[in-house]
Amino acid sequence: MRLPLLAGLLAILLGMGLLSSGERVSAQTDSPTPAPQTNGTSDAGEVNLDPPDALTSFTVSNPYCFQPDPAVDKCQINLRYVQANDNLTSSPYLTWLTINISGKNRFTATKFFEGSITYSYAMVPEGMTVPCGAPNAGGAGSLYGYVYSVSITPLDSGRNSMGNDSANVTCPAYNP
Repeated sequence: MRLPLLAGLLAILLGMGLLSSGERVSAQTDSPTPAPQTNGTSDAGEVNLDPPDALTSFTVSNPYCFQPDPAVDKCQINLRYVQANDNLTSSPYLTWLTINISGKNRFTATKFFEGSITYSYAMVPEGMTVPCGAPNAGGAGSLYGYVYSVSITPLDSGRNSMGNDSANVTCPAYNP
């Protein structure tokens, strides 16, 4: 009785192993190459291909605002992290990263032979100083002051935008 039960169990396990290895093999096969996108053809019939996107990823955390001293009308805006990655194989090449607060450039980073630019809150631990504002100065309620627009932009070597991410951040009110 035990021998047929063990043989059946072994057959089930062997079958499951074959199925899972077949799935792994099929997951590793190359997907078909999509047809190239074109901008049209020239007089000679040549196809003009769109250039590949050189910015491969762009990750941004939400900005935050804090007031280190409630007796002073100074708040600090910061982000936990920002990372922009470049494929390093085709132009335009990622060269700069800017952080703007309400249209004013507050931070600029550059790269040289690297494939990415990373910003961490530890790079500017005190944050970027802005006025907090009186209660309801930005229209967000009596507990809040100004509302600031924070914009992060990766730039190519010609300082042209390669994308953008922005968010609004509300600072606590300065209530003397």
